[in-house]
Amino acid sequence: MRKIEVGQRYKKTSPPSTVWEVLEPVQAPGGIRHFRISNLDDPTTIKLISEPTLANERLYRLVNER
Repeated sequence: MRKIEVGQRYKKTSPPSTVWEVLEPVQAPGGIRHFRISNLDDPTTIKLISEPTLANERLYRLVNER
């Protein structure tokens, strides 16, 4: 699993191919780490996503744009 860090950006692979920026890690009950991510097109849209989901390249791709 790739290392996820604050500030990285990920693009959703399915439509709409939204770009999300990692805001902060969150330790959830059960030991699975989660991250708060923000939609770059609408920074008021924030969601919580599990580390395994965000690291899954079939679902999200790391992008190098900043």
